[in-house]
Amino acid sequence: MVPFAGSDEQLHALRATLDRLRLRPGDELVVSDNRRDPIRTPAYARNRAAADASGEWLVFLDSDTIPDPGLLDAYFDPAPRSQTAVLAGGIEDLAVRPTIVARTNVARARMSERITLERAGTPYAQTANCAVRRTAFEGVDGFEAGARAGEDADLCFRLQRAGWGLEARPQAAVQHRSRGSLRAWLVQMAVHGSGAAWLDRRWPGEFSATGPLGLGRQMARGTIDALSSLARGERRAATAAILDLLGAAAFELGRLLPNTRHPEADRMPS
Repeated sequence: MVPFAGSDEQLHALRATLDRLRLRPGDELVVSDNRRDPIRTPAYARNRAAADASGEWLVFLDSDTIPDPGLLDAYFDPAPRSQTAVLAGGIEDLAVRPTIVARTNVARARMSERITLERAGTPYAQTANCAVRRTAFEGVDGFEAGARAGEDADLCFRLQRAGWGLEARPQAAVQHRSRGSLRAWLVQMAVHGSGAAWLDRRWPGEFSATGPLGLGRQMARGTIDALSSLARGERRAATAAILDLLGAAAFELGRLLPNTRHPEADRMPS
């Protein structure tokens, strides 16, 4: 199931991309159009799709991913353990447009599932590509519908607190289309920062803020790295270091933004 909020042309392209999936008997493919929902968040759209589906497992993808045709078979080979609620699929960054930003995102593997599975805090799966056991999903009331970002980590944390487990399924893979422009990527980073601050309020210590001093030190180190790379004539490395600085700043500034949407703010005019 895939949340969607783009244009009709983009919806047509999404359906063409999803047609590559090999469906098995009983599988359902649900594109959850969020454009006229009372709350326009991916979390709300995923909850609605889950309520309409009937399968034992709910496989969540993002609309900017390209799934491997054998994704569904790969998720369940081997069979999940009985106490597993979440399967974390593989995510590979893809530069659809060969811009500096997109190429750097690919080189940094910014969307890799390993980042969230091997983090210092509680591991979690990204809803860009994961599968969740329906009984577990319903047992914790699904995603926090109003959250703009971070709802995947929040769901995984609640499931693990309830005694459920998580398994990695790197072979169940998708490619994630990296943002091609600097502006789009910085907006994405700010949204992620907003989600991180929201998560840290709900789960203290999981996504602690760097703080002004920490951010200052990070900026200083990044500036030194960029200047050193330029001095050695390594322009790509210098550019990557500068992008890291801008991304870190956007992420931390994003912490100041609200992460929750409400029906009143998002209701479409009649």
